Amino acid sequence: MNAYEKIDKIEGKEFKRITGVTREVFEKMLEVLKKKYKEDHARGGQTGMSVEMRLTLALEYWREYRTYEHMSNDHQIARSMINRAVLWVSLTGVA
Repeated sequence: MNAYEKIDKIEGKEFKRITGVTREVFEKMLEVLKKKYKEDHARGGQTGMSVEMRLTLALEYWREYRTYEHMSNDHQIARSMINRAVLWVSLTGVA
């Protein structure tokens, strides 16, 4: 089970405590990111990490100030992929 699948089951105040945003804000951010992702991949190409997972990793990074090394160890994802996910979310302007 990945990080997004874990938080997707959580509701209310606990969701905000973990992510730093309400479920409604999370869904709006996700909507903007999915639109951007669709534009970026309009010509095809590899899909890579899901938009939901990218947003979850970015929120975790910003909320907890964790290092990419620790996140990499917890999620079994390369540090470089986590870095790219956080940067991509940051550059879309949703944060």
